[in-house]
Amino acid sequence: MIVLRRGPLPVTSWYRKNMSDYLHKQNLGSSLTENEELLHEHMEMEFKAKEWNSTVEKLKAEAVKILFSEDYAEKEHLKLSNQKINLLQEELCHRMEERKTLLQEANDFFSAANKAFDVLGGIEAYLKLLNSEGLSLPILAMKHEELQGEIKDCTADALQKGKALVSKGDSHSSWMTGIQEMIEYVQKRVDQLIRHCPAYKELALKKQGLAASLEDYLKKVSLSIKKVNPILAISMDPGSCLTESEKVLNEYLELSNQAKETSHELEAAVRIINEVEEFESAEVAAFSSKADLLNEELTTLNKNISSKLDVLKAYVAFLKSAKEVNDQAQSLKEFYKSESVQTESEAENKTVIESADTQWPIILKKILSTQDMGHDFINSLNMVNKNLILKLENVVQVTEDTIDKLNKEKEELTDLWTTWKLHINQEKSIKQQCWKFKEQFKKTTHNLMILEEALRPAAAVDRGSNLQIFLELQQKFNQMKEQFQQLTAEVEYTVKLSELLTLKGVPVKENSEKVSELTHLHQRIKERMTEYDEIFNKSVKFHHVKEQLECLKKSGELEIPETSEIPDDAHQARVHLANTQEKHAHIGHLYKLALTLGVDSLSAVQHPNCFNISVKTLQQELATLECDSINWRTKADKYEEELSHNFQYCTSREEINELRESFKDLKKKFNNLKFNYTKKTEKARNLKVLKIQIQQVEMYAEKMQILRKKMDNLEKKVTGCVINLPDGKAGVLLESVNELQKQLSEFGRVVEDYKQNLDRIEHLQQMMEECQFWYEEASATVVRVGKYSAECKTREAVAILYKQFNKFIKPMVPQQEERIQQITDLAKHLYGFEEGRKYIERTIKRHKEVLDSIDELCLSLRELEEQIVVISLYLENIS
Repeated sequence: MIVLRRGPLPVTSWYRKNMSDYLHKQNLGSSLTENEELLHEHMEMEFKAKEWNSTVEKLKAEAVKILFSEDYAEKEHLKLSNQKINLLQEELCHRMEERKTLLQEANDFFSAANKAFDVLGGIEAYLKLLNSEGLSLPILAMKHEELQGEIKDCTADALQKGKALVSKGDSHSSWMTGIQEMIEYVQKRVDQLIRHCPAYKELALKKQGLAASLEDYLKKVSLSIKKVNPILAISMDPGSCLTESEKVLNEYLELSNQAKETSHELEAAVRIINEVEEFESAEVAAFSSKADLLNEELTTLNKNISSKLDVLKAYVAFLKSAKEVNDQAQSLKEFYKSESVQTESEAENKTVIESADTQWPIILKKILSTQDMGHDFINSLNMVNKNLILKLENVVQVTEDTIDKLNKEKEELTDLWTTWKLHINQEKSIKQQCWKFKEQFKKTTHNLMILEEALRPAAAVDRGSNLQIFLELQQKFNQMKEQFQQLTAEVEYTVKLSELLTLKGVPVKENSEKVSELTHLHQRIKERMTEYDEIFNKSVKFHHVKEQLECLKKSGELEIPETSEIPDDAHQARVHLANTQEKHAHIGHLYKLALTLGVDSLSAVQHPNCFNISVKTLQQELATLECDSINWRTKADKYEEELSHNFQYCTSREEINELRESFKDLKKKFNNLKFNYTKKTEKARNLKVLKIQIQQVEMYAEKMQILRKKMDNLEKKVTGCVINLPDGKAGVLLESVNELQKQLSEFGRVVEDYKQNLDRIEHLQQMMEECQFWYEEASATVVRVGKYSAECKTREAVAILYKQFNKFIKPMVPQQEERIQQITDLAKHLYGFEEGRKYIERTIKRHKEVLDSIDELCLSLRELEEQIVVISLYLENIS
């Protein structure tokens, strides 16, 4: 018995010695290896725990036997020991299981962490390789983004398990030191690798920076275009003198510089757009569309400036050249007008004379060259857009006047030169003068004959030849014109020299024949020169225009774009239509001018064989040109019509959208008005406030009428324009118009119903106020009659008072009853049966009170009358 009683002591002693210390261990390990060692240790302890449990079970079996024996005196003590052992056994089982679970979870965590480290190591190696390959930022950002995802994915399991373990460490916080350290290390590795993937953030920042720069560039371009456009919209006035034209030229050169800067900014914007396109930004399409529109506007603007500058530069160059040659001519004229220069040395005299004689053809050449510049300038004006120049006729007139002045200068200079030469010749002897005349005649005749021969082309010239051939021929012809001008002066000089000799008695007949022969030859060449000049001028003009058309054809300007390229925005459609119309007007003008010049050029050749000029190719070219003109005009008109219809569609759609937005705004404000009025208390919604509400609703009703009128006009416009639109676009517009018309009609009914409702409420409140007024008046009358009745001493007095009261009250009561019925019906109609009854409850109650007071007064008057009668009878009986 003693052995059994003392049996549990070795068991508990073993537990305290072996298991208690182990179960108080809190460390789960700081690595997978350490954790596995702890798991192995735990398995050994589990084996020992099983042996201990086996011993405990045997001991418990012995205890049961003892408890069932009747002769054991310490049963209670044994029961208590048995209970303690059971509790100890349960605690061991629970603690061991808890420890095993934590160790296993820690093992799972460390295993997941090790796997994550393996993956992170591979990612780190791949990241180093990526960063060394020099990939573009978008590709690198995409790779970095993918790697960031992989980094987070591969560590998510470990971090999740670690955090789950740590969350269990409230009561076992010291157990989790290794776990917490490992979590921090994993997170540190994640953060470290993510920091090595900066391309995604760099890309986002770069996108943001590029978008800001792009917006800034596009804004600058837009503002610059808006600033310059109004200036260019006004036709240019080149001025009527050199100073004015130079000032205008400088202004347009400044505009050209501004336009170039704007072009550079737009180019920078386009480069940014191309760069942003690589990043696949969502805003690229909007930016690209805006840039395209600005580019189209800027291209038109640059063309306008360039065209005006071409005109101004040619005009200024002509005026400047005219001024310079005029100054030089004036200087030479002054020399010719002065007395002959006499110096001490004959050699010096000869040098001065030769210098003056040499200056004359040089200035003559400059005059002719300047006149050609003027003619070319006038010809070029025919090919520019007429809207570019203000007072075009004035510019042409100034140019022609300047050419005429130069012509006069040329003639005057020629006359002065002739006179000067004659003056010098007079100083010689008659014999020398005769010899000089013969030499002059021979030389001039020879030069004229050479010139006449040069005017006969060896090969036939085709009027349809290209521009370069005609320019070369014209250049040669201009040189001949210079020679002819000099020869004209020499012919005049020869004629005057002959006349001078005749005056001095030299035989006339021989000289007269020579002079007549010379003048006839000169006249023949002059006529030929005039005819050639006309032919060359018209041919060169024609070829200039034709070449410009060919340049437009090569550049694709004559091509009519596909309708799919038509812009879908109203502003863009308007700009595109205006630019297209201006462009087509210019091209049409060039075609018309080319055909006119071609026909004029053909008619200029009256006798083709005389000039060895062929017109066959020119006739073929004119036929082709006319055919091209008709075909182009047909396509251009059709395209303009499509653009016009598209513009109508865009503007109609925009007007519908604007009207829809106006309607939405009106509807929103109206609903707010209703809501704010509904929020007011019943007391606040008095008659004055109601009248204000009705006025505001009437204002909205008027606005609705305006919207409806606009809608009706828009509907007529859309109905008219959809005839020319494709079925798809026409359907969209008609559907939008019908839908908006339907919404307007529905909302109009809502406004009208609400207004009618407010009118009824106003009528109801007015009737209730009228009732209230009658109640007050009736109550006051009742009180007043009551006071008067107290003063009545006779039956007659009471009867008169009663009669007067009835006369006043009786007609009003039925009216009030009818009014009350109207109020009741209207309130029920407006608010429903229950709400309507509540709304007029006070009025009905007051009405009843007033009627009751009237009845009471009538009753009291009758009673008073009876009392007076009784009292009177009583007094009579007493007396």
